[in-house]
Amino acid sequence: MPDKMTLYAVISAFWLAFLAILGVNLIGGLILPVEDQIATTGYPIEVPEEEVTVAASDEPAERPSALPLIASASFEDGAKGFRKCQSCHSVDPAGGNGTGPNLYNVVGRSIAAVGEFGSYSDSLREIGGAWTYEKLDDYLEDPKSLAPKGTMSFIGLKKAPERAAVIKFLISNTENPPKIPEIPVEEPSMDDGTAAEQPSE
Repeated sequence: MPDKMTLYAVISAFWLAFLAILGVNLIGGLILPVEDQIATTGYPIEVPEEEVTVAASDEPAERPSALPLIASASFEDGAKGFRKCQSCHSVDPAGGNGTGPNLYNVVGRSIAAVGEFGSYSDSLREIGGAWTYEKLDDYLEDPKSLAPKGTMSFIGLKKAPERAAVIKFLISNTENPPKIPEIPVEEPSMDDGTAAEQPSE
């Protein structure tokens, strides 16, 4: 029995001490607010705000044009690149259409030419005009960019040199192709924003 009384006394003493400490803290907070406590007994730690910056990779990259590369492109490279297209298309002047239209004489031809060149989707016919070098470049890079609801499932040629070579190959299979646009190839810019100092005379 004395042992139980001793245990109860210890437990009671613990809780009384806990409540006393809690009461002192509450009363102290009322008498001296936290801000005043910091001012008199300590200092706040300031955490610098992080600036949110947009990485350059998050910005949409401009697609390099294949037009400046057409004139110097290789016919052989174009014939090799056209192998990706020949399962559906042909450039045989005496041949018919495959899954896709025959591409002989395609450069400069009406985009939605009917009859001997096969049938076209409504999405492709809505483009209108002719297969200019600009439109060939856009379409070969991403067919869905010009004809979102077109039937061609090919994802496109993403590299400008490969597109230029394929266009060169199509030119060689066109009897009277339009003149290749003379667009100089842009050299990589070496300017880092600081002008080079000119030597004094």
